[in-house]
Amino acid sequence: MENIAKDTTESVAALPSTVDFIGHHAGLHPDDVALCLNGRDISYNTLYQDIGRMVVAFRGFGLRNGDIVGIDHPNLYLHWLAILSLEALGVVTFSSERTRTPDMNAAFSTADLVICAPDNTPPEARRIHVMDEKWVDTVRQLTPELPVAIAPAVAETPMRIVRSSGTTGILKRMIRPGRAREFFIRQYQFRSGFNRRSRYLISMGFHIEVFVDYVAACIRMGGTCVYDTRDSISAVLASQAITHITLPPFVLIQVLDSLPSGYQKLPDLTVFTIGAALPKSVRQRVLDSLAGEIVESYGTQEIAPVCMIGADGIGRILPGVQVEVVDDNEQPVQGTPGRVRIRSDGSVGRYIDDPAATARMFRNGWFYPGDIAVLQDRLTLRLVGREDDMLNVQGIKFIPGPLEEQLRPSLPVTDLCVTSIADENGANRLWVVVVPENADAMAVIRDRLPALLPTEMENVRLAKLDAIPRTATGKILRSDVNTALAQAEQNR
Repeated sequence: MENIAKDTTESVAALPSTVDFIGHHAGLHPDDVALCLNGRDISYNTLYQDIGRMVVAFRGFGLRNGDIVGIDHPNLYLHWLAILSLEALGVVTFSSERTRTPDMNAAFSTADLVICAPDNTPPEARRIHVMDEKWVDTVRQLTPELPVAIAPAVAETPMRIVRSSGTTGILKRMIRPGRAREFFIRQYQFRSGFNRRSRYLISMGFHIEVFVDYVAACIRMGGTCVYDTRDSISAVLASQAITHITLPPFVLIQVLDSLPSGYQKLPDLTVFTIGAALPKSVRQRVLDSLAGEIVESYGTQEIAPVCMIGADGIGRILPGVQVEVVDDNEQPVQGTPGRVRIRSDGSVGRYIDDPAATARMFRNGWFYPGDIAVLQDRLTLRLVGREDDMLNVQGIKFIPGPLEEQLRPSLPVTDLCVTSIADENGANRLWVVVVPENADAMAVIRDRLPALLPTEMENVRLAKLDAIPRTATGKILRSDVNTALAQAEQNR
């Protein structure tokens, strides 16, 4: 792939690296625990030395500043070490999961190197390094580079390749520069209040970029990041004295549903949510039975966190972020619904190999996420829904999210989606798609549903799926839902 390094000789101060912070804590508090992995404590001193060893190992790979390396390895510690050591060398990285997607196949085929596990080598990659136990044992024998030399990075230096959440089902890749990486991490530090006593539970893998940023934010402040797959999330929260965790709403609901009888609420726990709006009923359940605080936010991988959302559903725009709501003529409006546009130092500016989407969503310094909202004043935002989620049923236009939120707690379902599909006459018809709790639940759902629907909605269809298609962060993929419904209709 074409080298994407930027000239870093301009006369500005270099941006800090997370490795710099780790070295700082290793010098001041070497025995403090940086990571706790399935019960194994790794001190800041050990972490810093392991980074120094891996930097030495990777220096022998002939990678140049600005080269791109993909990391697809299930071992969380090795994955994290690879991210940090390659960042120290000025190499741009991206993280993947073991399940291949078309956008990742394209990324692997153009990367300068792909680091992977022995049983998961991507056939598309031009150059592969298998990070197996034999190689890791060799690295352990190396003398670490201490202090670790950090390749200078400035505002526009490429740092990471990240993906959008894929609300439309089409994942897009972006190059995140240094200024955007710093903006993301600082926002997470501001919202979380991480410090040396913080214990952040890593609940999902690094293929979801938000966890790379949250771990960096916690580590930079001298806290401890915990990863534990030996027990349920609720058990680990209690046994490891976790203070912070990030979860998509659908996973959070699973945690709440699985809480054992007599579970003691953790008043020092803060839960962050990502990926989708949080139903009010779920927020209250969290505060009643799981945690002392819940932080819901609105943001995107293209622009960073935008606002924190209160219990009333109103967002307070974060410092450093400018938000406008505009009408169809691109004129700013207040007090009435319109399209959201945002700008901040967290903006990536464009998509990789997608000029059409770039032109549509990045315009005149603004990012247009495709959301509909009401700007009540300069700092207060009320989200209404997504423009591409808007349903038109018999001339009635509405956002399905509020209806889904209303239906879900009133029906015996584990998941639910509202969508619309054109019938044989070309008229859109509303569908309620459910994943029933058990084999007997459909009869109850059919009986209760009519009374829960708005009176103006007629001829609503009910369908059952084994699972509602969602992105990794929990957003409903309505196009996939519609495809599944169409296939089910053809098989009838």
